[in-house]
Amino acid sequence: LNSLIRQFREFSELEWNRNLYWSWLFALRALLEPTGEGYPGFMRTAAWLDKQLNTALASWTQLRHDTILYAKQSYTPGETSVPPEPDTAYAEPVPEFYHRLLKLTAMSRIGLVDMGVLNPTQETRLATLETVLTRLQAISITELAGDPLSPADLDFLLGIDAALEPLLEGIDDERGFRSALVADVHTDINTSTVLEEGVGYVELIVVAFPHPDGTMRLAAGPVFSQYEFKWPLANRLTDEQWFDMLENQQAPEPPSWT
Repeated sequence: LNSLIRQFREFSELEWNRNLYWSWLFALRALLEPTGEGYPGFMRTAAWLDKQLNTALASWTQLRHDTILYAKQSYTPGETSVPPEPDTAYAEPVPEFYHRLLKLTAMSRIGLVDMGVLNPTQETRLATLETVLTRLQAISITELAGDPLSPADLDFLLGIDAALEPLLEGIDDERGFRSALVADVHTDINTSTVLEEGVGYVELIVVAFPHPDGTMRLAAGPVFSQYEFKWPLANRLTDEQWFDMLENQQAPEPPSWT
């Protein structure tokens, strides 16, 4: 383990971007760096690092499943009254992550265009994602500087669903809108078991963030869920079986630290 740790620490940025798979991992690594002064209080806690690790593991699970970009499943909490219209919005300020994801998206689009395997709709999806990531990177830098967002930036965040809608154009397969999937990543012949990595339903997170006027506000948004468990080798799970387990509340408990 120590040998592997040393080996990975010595990788250069060029090595981390040798291909799309490694570049994806490089983007996720930006979420795992501890934050310092200038970041909001909720991002300087151990709990937030656990959340980021959970997010990175879930994205890695999807990467191991395949490299198709999946849309997050929407989450609607139960309402007991009519919620007020939000008067502000907040993007998770992780500019380095947005930057790396932007580079990964551009590399994907350019490489696939050069190979002649993208149709116009698919190319537009990736180009749209690049535009969204560029905007989020700029917004997060403004937030970390403690400056107020412009009306245009607030409108963008409050209407983020509209900004992301073109990414889903032409996707009519119900599975394309699900975050949930499962993949076995290791086989142990001795015990006839496999190690399964699963992504479950998108959950809700609430954080307190500093507003430029000096007050604290609450923001709510989606967050990944991820599972790791052993399973009989003779019955490797399919996505459909995993969907049924989640639907019937038969999924194993998520890691205790989550």
